[in-house]
Amino acid sequence: MTFLSPYWLFAASAILVPIAIHLWNRRQGRTVKVGSLRWLEPSASKRWSSIRLSDVWLLVLRCCILIFLAAALAKPVWEEAPNAQQAQKAVFISPELLHSTTLRDIQPTVDALLQRGYTLHRYTPDFEAIPAEEWQTLSSNPTDTVVSSGNHWGLLPALAQRYDQPQDSVWLFTSDQQRHFQGTPTLLQENIRWVPMALESNTHWIQAAYTFSPDSLLLITGQSNREGTQFNTARVAAIVREATINGNPVKLSLQEDSLTAQWNNSAPQTIAIRKEPLRIGIAHDKTQETEVRYLQAAVQAISRYTGIPIETQVTAAAQPDTSANWLFWLSGEEVPVNWLEQVQEKGTKLWLQAASEPEPITAQLATSGIEKIRIHQLAATGIANSKAGITPGEASTVWQTTAGEPLLFVQQLGLGKVYHFRSGFGPAWSQLGQSTQLPELLLPLLLPQQADSNYDARALDETQLKSTVVQPLNKADKSEKQQYSLIPWLVLLAFLLFVAERLITSKRKTA
Repeated sequence: MTFLSPYWLFAASAILVPIAIHLWNRRQGRTVKVGSLRWLEPSASKRWSSIRLSDVWLLVLRCCILIFLAAALAKPVWEEAPNAQQAQKAVFISPELLHSTTLRDIQPTVDALLQRGYTLHRYTPDFEAIPAEEWQTLSSNPTDTVVSSGNHWGLLPALAQRYDQPQDSVWLFTSDQQRHFQGTPTLLQENIRWVPMALESNTHWIQAAYTFSPDSLLLITGQSNREGTQFNTARVAAIVREATINGNPVKLSLQEDSLTAQWNNSAPQTIAIRKEPLRIGIAHDKTQETEVRYLQAAVQAISRYTGIPIETQVTAAAQPDTSANWLFWLSGEEVPVNWLEQVQEKGTKLWLQAASEPEPITAQLATSGIEKIRIHQLAATGIANSKAGITPGEASTVWQTTAGEPLLFVQQLGLGKVYHFRSGFGPAWSQLGQSTQLPELLLPLLLPQQADSNYDARALDETQLKSTVVQPLNKADKSEKQQYSLIPWLVLLAFLLFVAERLITSKRKTA
């Protein structure tokens, strides 16, 4: 038993009152009739020498009433230890790791865990168990096979909810490729040990295809590995069926306005063929004139490198261009209604860069490139949400810092998309404007491929995987002792004793 307010126990000293009353209370003396006082000899008072407790049980009853009331004021609770639950122990392996030769590196660790009572599962939405026979087959002869895998961050909350006790133990083995980590990083529960493995692989894809003559195609191809992502250009004949791009054979198939490409044993990819130049509109106010120069330089570098004609029109914020495929709004003013309608109805992309309410930050852009791009300031998270008519909950992160802060996030608006950039290209905001990586960062946005994130084989910084560790969900609820208040019982007992004391007292008076 524990008292939440133990200082109220001093109130129990009130029992001194009934004790004092009993000690000072003297019985009524008897009247003795005598003939004359002269025959009575004087004698000293024997009050102090003859003090005796009378009605001891009544005194005890009254003291108990006061003690119980004082204990009730001290808020007593009865603590009961929680029921111990059996610990769950499991090992999870992501699909891309199960079908790779890297499985040999983790096999001894996994086998040792299985001998200690751990269960083996696939790191998929249904957390399917892997039978012992299948594990022996996979681990005895691992091969590199292209398999589809989901978003590892997206599955982490469901895994944490399944193993929410502090005594649970989970080992999670996945690759560290960025294509398996989309959106905002998820908090890592402390009873989950995440082991990222280096997975060596090269991916190839077509980012964009253009035709400016009936007999040739201009292809913008992407190539990604652990060190980074590169984009190259290639010209092929429109009737060609096989070609060698970036030293790798690829099968091509042209169907009217689309092109299908397939590298080695990878899944075929179909992309629409563009026939018109890319038009970009940039509207700005006076406070962001310098930002326009950095943006124009990056767009021109993309055009020179790829050979794709890009038409850029720079206007004041009061006179924006409404015919562009890409709209950059570098202003703190409200976005024009006709721009928002063009995004919703025609699928235009809108870039919002308010550059308002900046907050200093010491972080870097989360990329695997050799060059480290520092970010000095971030604007408020919800910039221009009300202007774009969308809610913050629909956003997904495109660029982020090494601290996990979203730097660029995108939201769907009708047929188009709205990108929110929380920093700037100038030196006061970041090192993006001076970085050679800026054109490579903007190219997949200006020439988007629907599933381009599935080809990103860059290695993710391990600090992002384990940026924040939290306690198990039910640790505070299940590990603390259950408490039951004893106040009602003490008050009831004090009341019953009081009733008994009144009955005894009334009977004595009438006797």
